[in-house]
Amino acid sequence: MAHILVVSGHPDLNHSIANATILDELATALPDAEIRRLDWLYPDGKFNIAAEQESLLQADVIVWQFPFSWYGLPGLMKQ
Repeated sequence: MAHILVVSGHPDLNHSIANATILDELATALPDAEIRRLDWLYPDGKFNIAAEQESLLQADVIVWQFPFSWYGLPGLMKQ
């Protein structure tokens, strides 16, 4: 089976119904998928670039999950 990586770039999923539901449903439907919530992994905003690059390299399928506003990415996804 393909290694599926889901990268969540929502800045605060505690205040989101839609995006949190999407991640919950993905976790249920794809229990073997790796879900990386950047807001939980890096609450201080200091990213481990090597770890993120390794996750991306290991994935067969990458799903970018974030709120779409003004045709741009949230700040977490820009780092």
